[in-house]
Amino acid sequence: MAIPACWTTSRMSCYGGLFPMALCEITNGNLSNILAELNYLDLSYHHYSSDEVLYNTTRLFASNNIVVFSAAHNNLTSVPRRTLESVADSLKYLTLCGNKFNGLSLETQRDGVAWASFPILPKLAELDISNCKIEHITREVFRNVTNLKNLYMSHNRMLVLLSDTFYYVPSLHYLDLSFTNTFDYSTKPSLDSIINLFYGLKIQQSTFKYLPNLVYLDMSHSKLTRNSAVAFNHLGDKLRYLSLCFTAFPVIGHGMFKNLEGMDLSGNAYAAYNLLDGVFDGMSKTLTVLYFEMSNLKNISWIRNMSKLRILGLAGNNINSISSNLFSTLTNLQIVDLSSNHVGNWYNRVFANNKNLRVLSLRDNNINIITSEMLKDFTLLDYLSMGENNFVCDCLLRDLVDVSESNNQNCARQVVADALQYLSGKVPSFPLDTQSLLNMTSILGSHAFKRLQKKNEERSPNGYRLSKKFRFVVRRQASLKTAVPCTPFNSSPSQKYNRLNETMLLKFQLLDYEDEQYWCFNETEKLSFVDLNCHKRSLVDDITNQLNSLTFYVLVSVGTLLGVSLVVAIIYVKRWHIYYYYSSLKSAALMSEAAKDRMNSAYEGDDMMYDIFISYCQNDRDWVLHELMPNVEENGDISICLHERDFQIGVTILDNIISCMDRSRSLMLIISSNFLLSHWCQFEMHLAQHRMFDICKDQLILVFLEDIPRSKRPKNLQYLMDVKTYIKWPGCKNNGRHRPEEYKVFWRRLKRSMQRMANNA
Repeated sequence: MAIPACWTTSRMSCYGGLFPMALCEITNGNLSNILAELNYLDLSYHHYSSDEVLYNTTRLFASNNIVVFSAAHNNLTSVPRRTLESVADSLKYLTLCGNKFNGLSLETQRDGVAWASFPILPKLAELDISNCKIEHITREVFRNVTNLKNLYMSHNRMLVLLSDTFYYVPSLHYLDLSFTNTFDYSTKPSLDSIINLFYGLKIQQSTFKYLPNLVYLDMSHSKLTRNSAVAFNHLGDKLRYLSLCFTAFPVIGHGMFKNLEGMDLSGNAYAAYNLLDGVFDGMSKTLTVLYFEMSNLKNISWIRNMSKLRILGLAGNNINSISSNLFSTLTNLQIVDLSSNHVGNWYNRVFANNKNLRVLSLRDNNINIITSEMLKDFTLLDYLSMGENNFVCDCLLRDLVDVSESNNQNCARQVVADALQYLSGKVPSFPLDTQSLLNMTSILGSHAFKRLQKKNEERSPNGYRLSKKFRFVVRRQASLKTAVPCTPFNSSPSQKYNRLNETMLLKFQLLDYEDEQYWCFNETEKLSFVDLNCHKRSLVDDITNQLNSLTFYVLVSVGTLLGVSLVVAIIYVKRWHIYYYYSSLKSAALMSEAAKDRMNSAYEGDDMMYDIFISYCQNDRDWVLHELMPNVEENGDISICLHERDFQIGVTILDNIISCMDRSRSLMLIISSNFLLSHWCQFEMHLAQHRMFDICKDQLILVFLEDIPRSKRPKNLQYLMDVKTYIKWPGCKNNGRHRPEEYKVFWRRLKRSMQRMANNA
């Protein structure tokens, strides 16, 4: 199984080149140009097995003041001390990688000096002893190389890093301990090595305490014991870049990492599962590059506070959806990798606030269509990757690919020329900036469009028609007299954006376009995008449009019929309520200005026949006849109008009510739950309220025979209760239990109120 790549020295182009290149890679010709002016002696791959043989060759060049010396990939079993003594005064860069320092006995290795007896090398700044099968190392190894700045120790077999291992190299700037617990088993492994496979590399608590100037630390693919995590609390404040990918790191503690600018936590499912709130607070204002891939992440809300973040890698996780809430605060974001997740279509802008976003990877997700909001987000991009999604066949997708291919044709030639010139000159210093990285990545996508371009040329000029959304874009590009200029490496980002915005609305290029990766489902058929002929579907589109129009008219007709039927049904079911409201409107008409004048003249004359009109329902008749009448009319000084006694025979109920109210000085409403259920009683209550406003007579008494819950009170009753003082029958209190004194008080108050109204009328 291939080992997942991390942000390591061997993967500079993938993760921005934030780690320096190991000297071992110089021997392969990687940096031959930058070292041309140096005194460089390469004796690698010569099968030297002893210091003596190597010395005899080296002394021939010793007078050249050797600065860079390579004895990599030989058969040396220990450090060639005599050879190094011959170049000690000038040597700055040394690589011994790929030798076999495990050939000594176990006791000799543990001594740590016999295999690594370096002479005094006062100028040595960089040492590469990676892939030397080292199993044991002590501080004595570095006693004579105290000015080291960069140390490469990857692909070795150390079981333990002692607390004082780096005691003599406090100036160390870069330390590579990646792939420490990997074995090739070319020889029989020791028992300790086998145990190391299960438990990992043990780093003692104070190991990093002696590295106060460390800036880069690469621990990738070095499985760590659980207790080794404590050692990272002693990292110095100058550390800026840290790779812990695939180390089985157990948990990230609060305040463990501070002021980091770049970090790789990929392949650490335990750390992702145990992720606590606030663990990134110490670097939220400094972190610019973060990789947390293949860790089964689901919730990524913790990224919101990382306002300086420029590069975010979250590939291979379990992220189901994304929203603007996650990315709105990350205004500096330039590169986002969400490939191999479960992200689906989105219908609201996600990257509206990320104006600097230039690269977005959505490969291998659950996207099946491109929504209008997704298109708006894509207009910000220079590079997009969307292969291996289960798209539904749509000409909009086909057009999207064609516009991207057109953008690529305009830019590819210039970018390739710039990139070749860039790579043939002086190798850039590390770390590479994002601008250089992005310009070089455009080369990766240029070749992918050659087949697509050929397919386009083979199609007839009228082979298919672009959708309306894209016709104006392509037409605008086709009208240009010259190719759209692509931004050279030394152009500013603002110049690039200005030129692109002047010529096209969709300026991104598809970096990963391959026929077998961009396909769609047309019902049950799987088609490549280049095989999607949209012109064959024009007749189908016409029929579809006609069917859509017919469907619209049918739906409108059916909806109208259903609406009319519903109105008729409501009128039938609510006919009594409609009659009631009709009567209310009729009463309002009767209470016109003429009626108002008549009432005023009646009050001024002697036409008032009753002191009070009683409004009650039939269920409360016994109370009116046996309680109210005897107590109110016993003295004969108050006359009461009752509908069953005083209404005229042969006259409509409505006219009787209005007539009796007009000839009564005041009104009394006997309120109960039965009263509220009677439509005529509610009508009389409505007239009483109308009388208060239109005739300016507020001679109204409210008597409650029972408590009415607020939720069951009509609005007009609630209003009357709010503006008029009412009285409650004692029988409605205390569950029917009352004292005789309460009745006396009730009748005394009621009579006094009725007497006052009779006198004021």
